[in-house]
Amino acid sequence: MKKLLLSLVFFSLLIVSADENNEVESIEEPKIELTKPSFSINQKNLKIYMTGEKMKMNQNGIVELTNVLSKFGSESKKSEITADFAFYNKDKEVIGFKNSVNFNFITNKSLAHLKTESLKINLANKMVKSDSESNLDLNESQIISKGFQYNFNEELEPYLKFIKGEFKDKRDSENYGIADNLKIIDKNKILLEGNALFTQKGLRIEADSIYYDYLEKKIIKSINAKVTST
Repeated sequence: MKKLLLSLVFFSLLIVSADENNEVESIEEPKIELTKPSFSINQKNLKIYMTGEKMKMNQNGIVELTNVLSKFGSESKKSEITADFAFYNKDKEVIGFKNSVNFNFITNKSLAHLKTESLKINLANKMVKSDSESNLDLNESQIISKGFQYNFNEELEPYLKFIKGEFKDKRDSENYGIADNLKIIDKNKILLEGNALFTQKGLRIEADSIYYDYLEKKIIKSINAKVTST
């Protein structure tokens, strides 16, 4: 493997390595093409390492990769993403992933596994976001949503929100909830906000907000709740 410092074409903190037999070809729009590439992006309190099967770097500064593995985060928040395709836009400070996206990360000291079809990392505000249907597995719980947001900024409180979320207990189908927003917060709790509904042990709870402990499998509290039997 040989390393190419691409500071004139890309930027000084991006180092790319690839197989010896790679060739740099000039076509109508100059670009660099590599096989089995790897590169890293270094920012304050954040390092991202990416590998792939093939990589193209276009004149406009956008890097495209196929069959991607990405590892990123700080010392306390490390994550991993795999996808069929990814791109990096230096000017917009965005990394995008598409098709069969798998996102593994730690929340409340537990491993979470999320599947979706598209996902973006905003390097400026250190936010991971998806507007596609997302499916999260966490312990014995599952959340299905229309999209999600995840903050990995060391200077802010942990933030993981699911849009139009649906909660399911894999072991007990009676534990079920939906809301406009589902947030995973500290101490193994899920906050259901906006038109929240939760069913458990023959009860139906409708409320503005519901706090649920997904490890203890019990409702902690609810706000402006209406309780009926199912």
